[in-house]
Amino acid sequence: MKRCGSKQSVKVLIVAVCIALQSACSVQQSTGNSADKHFSEYLENIYQRRLAANPQLATQLGLQQYKNQWNDLSNQRFEQDIRQHWHDLNYLHSNFNINELDNTRLHYQVFEAGLKLRIERASWRYHLNPINQIVGLHLQIPGLLTSYHQINDLTDAHAYITRLQTVGKPIDQMIEQLNRRLSKNFIIGKSVLPRLIGAAQNLVQGDIEANILLVDFRRKLAKLPISANAKTKLIKTAQQAIEQQLIPAYQRLIAALQAQMLRANSNEGVWQLPDGRHFYQFLLRQYTTTDITADEVHALGLQEVKRIHAQMIEIKNRLGFSGTLKAFFAHLKTAPEFYYANSAQGRSQYLQEADDIVKQAMLMVGDILPSPPNSNLQVKRLEAYREKSAPVGFYEAGSADGSVAATIYLGMYDMAGLSSFDLPALLYHEGVPGHHLQQAVMQANPYIPSLNKPYIWWSNTAFTEGWALYAEYLAWELGLYQDSYANFGRLAGELWRACRLVVDSGLHAKRWSRQQAIDYLSENTASSKENNARAVDRYLAVPGQATAFKIGMMKILELRQTASDRLGESFDIREFHQQVLNNGAVPLNVLEQQINNWVAEQLKP
Repeated sequence: MKRCGSKQSVKVLIVAVCIALQSACSVQQSTGNSADKHFSEYLENIYQRRLAANPQLATQLGLQQYKNQWNDLSNQRFEQDIRQHWHDLNYLHSNFNINELDNTRLHYQVFEAGLKLRIERASWRYHLNPINQIVGLHLQIPGLLTSYHQINDLTDAHAYITRLQTVGKPIDQMIEQLNRRLSKNFIIGKSVLPRLIGAAQNLVQGDIEANILLVDFRRKLAKLPISANAKTKLIKTAQQAIEQQLIPAYQRLIAALQAQMLRANSNEGVWQLPDGRHFYQFLLRQYTTTDITADEVHALGLQEVKRIHAQMIEIKNRLGFSGTLKAFFAHLKTAPEFYYANSAQGRSQYLQEADDIVKQAMLMVGDILPSPPNSNLQVKRLEAYREKSAPVGFYEAGSADGSVAATIYLGMYDMAGLSSFDLPALLYHEGVPGHHLQQAVMQANPYIPSLNKPYIWWSNTAFTEGWALYAEYLAWELGLYQDSYANFGRLAGELWRACRLVVDSGLHAKRWSRQQAIDYLSENTASSKENNARAVDRYLAVPGQATAFKIGMMKILELRQTASDRLGESFDIREFHQQVLNNGAVPLNVLEQQINNWVAEQLKP
């Protein structure tokens, strides 16, 4: 593979992203025709309208608008949004001809696909859980206030308090959604509900002085140049809002979830819902952006598990372990040299090693992209209120203006399940070359419509998570894994995603029981039974999403191999990566078309 240019200076990697997503920056500076300009302006108008309807997203993006508001979760708003999506789709087809577009043709395809997905998704509104233990409203509220709501002046402080005072409205709207589903006999899974209830209780129980939101408000307010008396009054008002509005609202939500517990008697997949088979096929199409069937997902998973097991056996033998792969799994679960003390010192060591791994990966960005973007990334422990029910690690993008740094959050509730050999792959997935690099490229490219930049849990997941899983493999190619155990950890991560194909389709199409799914993971992976149970509950709560990782990775590898075969010695992997990431999160079929067009351009005489 040909490489061109030299490594970028590491200095650019510690500069915060400062590309603002304001109107002046987000309308494409396209050199295309007037149709391109007209379409770009249209997308910007859509973006601004959606921001007005999603003040929480505006805050996450570092914007100042709507900073004292919550999203409207009412049924009326839902119906209004669906009518708007239909209007937008009809307007798109009536006013823009894709054949007249040059530089924005791909964005037309992405926008059209997104509208159709939103419309189809709405038809399954009662099948879809409105809240889950991964991205539920009960977690979004404290997450938004602590991680994104900045207090730089009195206006910001009052906006924070207003959000505390009015938090009951979105929570009551969520309760209404839950009750509406309950009346139609759509009930959250029995094993999922305790995780939801526990996470909500963690936020509102205990001494008010130690409440995470009051502690956060005090910390941020301390930086303001105002009198001690003014600060005391503001803190008192915030505390009253937490005691009189927020805590009672959470207690109402907890009561609604507990009411569901009285009727929940199933841990079965979506196959048991009305028209469950077609619902699951929709979920697969939504998350993978392909037409793959449940049977194909299951068969692919079994095939990949077998292949990865064979590679793991090779490493096991090379390390001199004479027992079976299952015995090696057991050894890795119990050997003390791979684990950290379940103490403050052990957690500090884990966090420090994570920080070192991230910094080392940042030095390699010049080998991944021809022109690495500016970026800023930190590693932090996950807050206690969501640590017990959340994944062991995940990424949250920073604000576009750099005021909020991008963060890899690590859960350290149970150090017994956190091994040193699993840590590198997790960080490469969430950070560099994974989600953080993906997000930094997107934020730094002014030609991507602002509409396509915010990350949505269900939007083009196969692209976003497929890249991150591919990044784990790419890190191995770059020599970032320090020993065979770390490489085994990488394979264990890929095996986990392959097992997800088997288990997710098993639960939702093959009528597997929850215990059958847990047993499959325990039999085929090195993960603990508790982690396996937590994972299966995730697949029950968010069916289909877990299939996107492996399918997206395999598509990127397939496109890379095809491009390499066609371009031969002129293939530059860094340019390939640039092409993959350059237009943001797109459906896999659009990505394939994009790469094919790039290859064709390279082959022109």
